[in-house]
Amino acid sequence: MAYLTYDEYTELGGTLNEADFTLAEFKARKRVDYLTDSRVAAMSEVPEAVKLCIMAIMKAEALVGTEAQIQSPVATSFNTDGYSESYGNALSVEDAETSLNKLVKSYLTGEVDDYGVPLLYRGLNAPQYFMTQS
Repeated sequence: MAYLTYDEYTELGGTLNEADFTLAEFKARKRVDYLTDSRVAAMSEVPEAVKLCIMAIMKAEALVGTEAQIQSPVATSFNTDGYSESYGNALSVEDAETSLNKLVKSYLTGEVDDYGVPLLYRGLNAPQYFMTQS
């Protein structure tokens, strides 16, 4: 189940073709699933915050993700016969992963699943714990 449909993606200004969108959405969904213990997949309806998060991950992944860095490495310096230029700082793969995970956390902090469990909660037996605490 996609968390963001192609129609929703294009309404939000997305420009990928449908085939590229499918792969990008899948990768973004897997990141969200990892960080939320797949809670969104069990929800009756995907929250707007998750849809916007997927969109943001897709954009960020295209710029700084692992595949983007492999396919288009950023030149941080250039030197020819004593002439030198620097273009900025390239993120390491680890820094890019950390940035993408922080992006997810910034979108999903405070969001809860159908049982009232915070999406970012990583403890055991979450629905039973939160249902007994109300």
